[in-house]
Amino acid sequence: MFFKALASSLGLVFIAELGDKTQIAVLTLAARFGFLPVYAGAGLAFILLNALAVSVGTVLYSFVPEEVIRYAAAAVFIIFGLLSFRPEKEEEESDGKSKNPFVKSFLAIILMEFGDKTQLSLIALSAKYSSPIGVFLGGTVALLLATALGALAGKGLSKVIPLKWIRWISGVVFIVFGILMAVSIW
Repeated sequence: MFFKALASSLGLVFIAELGDKTQIAVLTLAARFGFLPVYAGAGLAFILLNALAVSVGTVLYSFVPEEVIRYAAAAVFIIFGLLSFRPEKEEEESDGKSKNPFVKSFLAIILMEFGDKTQLSLIALSAKYSSPIGVFLGGTVALLLATALGALAGKGLSKVIPLKWIRWISGVVFIVFGILMAVSIW
């Protein structure tokens, strides 16, 4: 049962994440801040969220209404987007790095993925297979692979697009995600 749970969660979650809002967010964050801090922040967020989904996700999710999660995440994304339009001190000093890209990536992914379809899928797969470790490992590996693809693509973009434009594009992407979340489209 372990390997069936592992393979099912790996395949389902990997396919679901390709081109998903989270992968696009990782791409824009990596273009702005680099591969390693974004990948590490996103990876830690996915590990924690997957553990939550597989262990106590069903109970916690039943206490927090989906609308509350959605509106809170939408507001944070819009705020992140608006803050992206401000020039950063580091950019003015031209080293191009943010003080806390790890934390920014971690928080963005936590907010974006909490209650998302992949997290709900892991809850359902855990119940179906009665193999929480297999589901956790499969889902986590899938998310880490999809995140690596997005972060590598973003790092490549940073070599051909100026940091200022990446910052503005990132801001627009976050604002659009926030609006789409608020109106229940995403």
